[in-house]
Amino acid sequence: MEKQKVLFGIIAPLVCSLLMISGCTQQQGSDQTSTESLQTILAKAETIGSVYYELATSTMMSGASVQTTTMKIWQKTPYLKEEVNSTTAGITTTFIVIKRPEGIYRYDATQDIYEKVSQGIVIPQLSTGDTAKDLLNNQTITTLGTETIDGKTATVIQYTPSQAGNSTTIKMWIWNEKGVPLKALYTMTSGETTITMDYEYSNYFFSDIPDSTFSVG
Repeated sequence: MEKQKVLFGIIAPLVCSLLMISGCTQQQGSDQTSTESLQTILAKAETIGSVYYELATSTMMSGASVQTTTMKIWQKTPYLKEEVNSTTAGITTTFIVIKRPEGIYRYDATQDIYEKVSQGIVIPQLSTGDTAKDLLNNQTITTLGTETIDGKTATVIQYTPSQAGNSTTIKMWIWNEKGVPLKALYTMTSGETTITMDYEYSNYFFSDIPDSTFSVG
């Protein structure tokens, strides 16, 4: 169990940081027409007020067990709720997190209450709008073309942020109709350690979510 906690403790903030390091991106070759088209697609995500989706992640780290995570995510500006199930070496942990304007809350099953936690302890997923903004701001992206995933047309992009001591390649499939990701692949190398994260997004619903979903009372 302790090994699982350490591994998840490394990966959880890493995933969030990968989505927030656009300012460190190297120059990529991309023509102006593709950039404008991508901007139009991503701008659609910024207008999404309410969305539910599911996210399955497989994480492989050199010398460690494969970690699989499934998440259910409810987002309604300015709220966000995550139900996370993470499995490593046959051990599964479950937790629920709610992000509200006044802070972040984690569900304590033993006491059947939500407890407010520090920002650094739990790092929720970025909202669809924030992800789009991150890609649009200070980001030079290579557009690789389009592919069809489950009948949905997606624009495939790739970028390679650089940070001290590591190298990361991020590839995303962005749904043209909604501007949200359908799939992502992260590969990060630091010294002799390589981390690969494979993301699959599914079951998007854009209906209004009741405010009670994000209650912590």
